[in-house]
Amino acid sequence: MIDIEAVMADFAVRQAERQALVADEMQQLKTAILPRLQEAGIARVEIRFDGCGDSGAVEECACLDVAGAAVPCPDVTLMEGEEDSVDRAGSKELQSLGQALEQLTYLALERHHPGWEINDGACGELAIDVAEATFVLDCSLRFTATDDHSTEL
Repeated sequence: MIDIEAVMADFAVRQAERQALVADEMQQLKTAILPRLQEAGIARVEIRFDGCGDSGAVEECACLDVAGAAVPCPDVTLMEGEEDSVDRAGSKELQSLGQALEQLTYLALERHHPGWEINDGACGELAIDVAEATFVLDCSLRFTATDDHSTEL
């Protein structure tokens, strides 16, 4: 017979460990990303995402200069030791800045809006203000609602 309390306690421990790992990965990425954006003269990054029907993706990553004009995302890699680039398969390879921005977005969604891609899903944006070193995740959660009435005549 399965001890459901033991299973749930084990699950809670693993979830807490995963949340701590995600928070650490996010901090490492933030620390590694900002200098690369500053070096490239990027003032703001807007990363848009959309999800529903059990799938979701980062749709666009827009880099903007101080005048608000779009500039290409620099084709640079994060240097070894700047962030822990061990992926879930266990391989070790350097990430491009674009990959790191995308990974940061997915980690932020996992931490703050798990299930953002399920059912009606969610959409939004991760905005990075480079000069202020702020990262703001705006997420609009979608849902289907019903308003049922029953009247005896």
